[in-house]
Amino acid sequence: PLLTLHVAVIMIAYCLLAFTMLNGVTGLILHVHNKRTGNQNDQTVERLQVLSQLLLYPAVFCLTIGIFIGAVWANISWGRYWGWDPKEVWALITMLIYAAPLHTGSLPFLARPRNFHLYMVLAFLAVLFTYFGVNFILGGMHSYA
Repeated sequence: PLLTLHVAVIMIAYCLLAFTMLNGVTGLILHVHNKRTGNQNDQTVERLQVLSQLLLYPAVFCLTIGIFIGAVWANISWGRYWGWDPKEVWALITMLIYAAPLHTGSLPFLARPRNFHLYMVLAFLAVLFTYFGVNFILGGMHSYA
């Protein structure tokens, strides 16, 4: 049952992170549209940033819990919690990438909506690489290709 729970929690995290990416794309499109039309009201762009920030908390929490559950399952199955498998490493990298925007007080460049949305779009590349790239490029125990 731990394997099923591990996968389900990680997939919930990935879905929430996909929503932050879609908010980022929408925010960037609205930002460009507002600049072209001369509209100085970026209220919708700022609301999308707030929504993405709210989605980040459960997403990073689920990703962290999913990695933890996976470690417990790995210890039961393989006799070790962490094996530095490429999938494990990239899941950790993805978690750290998405934990950064939770600290906008320490990273003021992410407080600006345009920078935040661009970061969310680019950060999703880590999710895609963790989900697809590791399986097809790097291999390891998590490779099912």
